[in-house]
Amino acid sequence: MYKMIKLDVFDRKILEELIENSREQVTTIAKKVRLRRENVNYRINRLVKLGLIKEFNTILSERNLGLSHYVIFIELVKLGDETERQIIEYLKNNHFMSWIGTSAGKWSLVFDIIIYEKNSNLEKILGDFLQNFWNFIDNYEVLRLSESNYFAPKLIGKASISHIQSESKDIIELDKIDHKILSLLNQDSRKTLVDISHQTNLTPNGVNNRIKALVKNKIIIGHTISLDWKKLGYEWFAIQIKLHKYEEEIDNQIKKFFMNHEKVVFYYKYFGGSWDYDIGVLVQNSDELRDFINEYRKKFSDVSKISDVFLTLEETTGYKMPEGVFE
Repeated sequence: MYKMIKLDVFDRKILEELIENSREQVTTIAKKVRLRRENVNYRINRLVKLGLIKEFNTILSERNLGLSHYVIFIELVKLGDETERQIIEYLKNNHFMSWIGTSAGKWSLVFDIIIYEKNSNLEKILGDFLQNFWNFIDNYEVLRLSESNYFAPKLIGKASISHIQSESKDIIELDKIDHKILSLLNQDSRKTLVDISHQTNLTPNGVNNRIKALVKNKIIIGHTISLDWKKLGYEWFAIQIKLHKYEEEIDNQIKKFFMNHEKVVFYYKYFGGSWDYDIGVLVQNSDELRDFINEYRKKFSDVSKISDVFLTLEETTGYKMPEGVFE
């Protein structure tokens, strides 16, 4: 049973600043929210200890790193608790796994694989997984991601902040030090220049220059936080949508609806497959879910249909770049 966390106005202001830029200095945040530095630091640590702030994330451009992103949906059968734990541990031990979650509905398990486009080993990763657990798998679907957007501010009742993944003309060639810096920031976006310098044999100023170059080349897009939605009293439903009429204007209208609607916290768009969009909808009860579905159908039933709705039970691992891409 999740214990809900009550946020006051200062907590919300601090979270808003961290969502926009989780590397921002505590001193800067304190000035913006008009609290003492010590008070801001205490509140951040408290929200981490309570489990509301799960991670401090660096947003990296998959496209500009030359990566491909796949989402795998698994329908499991004959499953006991121990087998589910074994499957999840197996996935967590693979260095190309990103997000892993369990759900109630047609799909029992969903996970993301992010790999280099040039040297794709998707077939082996997926083949090994299916071979190990084939007797527990009834059905599966593999979709390639073409576009995504996450609207974290909606979790605390704020308007969307869209981190657009700008595309470089060419994939940027990075050296081992760049990869090490990205790996460290991927683990924790609030790592200091001094912390990173100790692990890269660069001066703090040298690290800072490297990070600035990675931002300039649109490898680093931003820094944010991930929050535990259940501690804010939400349930997360994933809704799969299939377009049966495709025009660029229609597609733009649907994405604009997702961006502006207070209940939609992310969308995934796929290349082909059995459906075109996954959206994450956060609601506090079934009435809110029904109202959202009715609202969507009223606007877009002539060009699309809802293929499936399922409840996300748990995020086993949150979204971040898998360590395999830095090795």
